[in-house]
Amino acid sequence: MDLLKKLKIKDQILLAMIIGSLLSSAVLGVAIFNISKITIENNYKNSHTYNLQVSSNIIDIQLKSIIELGRSVLNNDSFKKALTGEENNKNGRYFSSINSLTISRTVSEIASHDVLIDGITIINENGNLLFFSKRSIPSGYYKYYYSKDNFLENAWIQKAREAKGKEVFYGYNVLIPDQEGDTISYVKNLINPRNGSSMGFMVVNIRKKLLDKAFGTLNEGYSTNRYMIIDENSIYPSVYFNGDQSAKNIILEDYLKKNTRGKYLFSSYLNDSTGWMAVNVIEKEELKRDSAYIGEVILVVVFMLILLSIYISRIISNQISKPLNVLERTIEAVGEGHRHIEDEFDNSEIGIIGNKFKEMVNNNLELRERLLNAQINEREAELLLLQAQINPHFLYNTLDSLYFMAIIKHDDDIAKMVLALSNTFKLSLNKGDKFISVRDEVSRIKEYMTIQNMRYNDRFELILDIEEIRDYKIINFILQPFVENAMYHGLEAKIGKGFIKIEGRHEEGNLYFKIIDNGVGMEDLSVLDNGYGVKNVKERIKLFYGDEYGVSFTSEPNVGTTVSIVIRARN
Repeated sequence: MDLLKKLKIKDQILLAMIIGSLLSSAVLGVAIFNISKITIENNYKNSHTYNLQVSSNIIDIQLKSIIELGRSVLNNDSFKKALTGEENNKNGRYFSSINSLTISRTVSEIASHDVLIDGITIINENGNLLFFSKRSIPSGYYKYYYSKDNFLENAWIQKAREAKGKEVFYGYNVLIPDQEGDTISYVKNLINPRNGSSMGFMVVNIRKKLLDKAFGTLNEGYSTNRYMIIDENSIYPSVYFNGDQSAKNIILEDYLKKNTRGKYLFSSYLNDSTGWMAVNVIEKEELKRDSAYIGEVILVVVFMLILLSIYISRIISNQISKPLNVLERTIEAVGEGHRHIEDEFDNSEIGIIGNKFKEMVNNNLELRERLLNAQINEREAELLLLQAQINPHFLYNTLDSLYFMAIIKHDDDIAKMVLALSNTFKLSLNKGDKFISVRDEVSRIKEYMTIQNMRYNDRFELILDIEEIRDYKIINFILQPFVENAMYHGLEAKIGKGFIKIEGRHEEGNLYFKIIDNGVGMEDLSVLDNGYGVKNVKERIKLFYGDEYGVSFTSEPNVGTTVSIVIRARN
């Protein structure tokens, strides 16, 4: 800090601007880099979410064909009769020979229509089983299920029963549960369309090649890009994994734990047919290569900006210090005895100080001469008084000129507003008299309301009830400040049209005024009491009329405000 104080102001300004530019450039660079990184990740996710949607639609199309084939058995009367025939009960876990032949023929025909169907298993409500597969199945596989007494109590059977005919998908073969198998299953409760009763169940095994067709052609140019299908509610959540298998378990664990801070970025899309999530995964490090390139570009740009800011800072500091140098020379010249300053300053803040100093020194000489002559000083005061009287008339005459110019140019709105302002100013002058008639005070308020309605598109109405006291005299500017308060605190914030009503009456030697508005009202009346205009009016009333006269307020939010004024009557 002590070192900073020893520097010239020029160097202090230069140092401050350089530090400021360095900090701002660094913050800007980091912000842009982080934003670009997030943008790259978001763009990647959005792009691959769309790809996942396309893949999901492909899966839906293929599954729809297989599902429709499976549902076709419900329209096959021979199949339904064979499935529910009473003669099946005599054969243990087996269908009767003729029923078995009918069912086998039906499912074989269904499987032949789609190469992706690997096998079909039919179970009726009695537990009779029929297996059909396009591939050979180990004999132990049959023996296990044919010998199982509680086959219908399998969890996947119960889940299918709860689905009431809707296909329930599993990411593995439910009959031979194996996470690494090459088939998936769907189980369907076969509901008789005539009476709604359950006839049994159908298990359709589908080859996972169906999923390869959906994801096999997606090549995004990323080496760590992978696609998965996840069944989060399954004992084997990984239904499908496309890509390098070495990191499969880590990726699956990160996804299931919703680990967003890990090394992988996930995009996902829900497949409506299966309830599975189609997922894309990529290593964040690979995406960082794009952001790293952007970071290098940002670094170069920031470096160029810093150099440019240093150059500009030097120019600006020189410009700022230049008038200081001139001011320093001027002060030294005054100290040496010079009594007239001729140096010129610019319009900057420092230049203004220099000009003020120059003006002060030059004026001091003039003031010294004026102090020698009391008459000159007196004339100066008279001149100032005359100027105070002339200036209002000059402004009034100027407004009249503007009015006639607007009339000549046929700009009626401007003419109307200027005329209202001119009349307001004319009435304000009041020929120098501190008392004004109620008529003229209200006339000035009318002109004020004319101006406000031009500003606010005729939103406000002025209602007058002062006929009996219009010729009484009151002190100038006793009503208008409260009309302005009603406008500012009440009507401007109100939605829609509003009004200000002025009532006046004479009673027992006093004048009673009420200024009523239907504005937004207020709870804290101290806002009005503490206003400069209100304080001024209160003080003037007490000064001219006495302490027994004054102003009071009532207000209700969303209803309006009423100002009551009591003064002594004066003809």
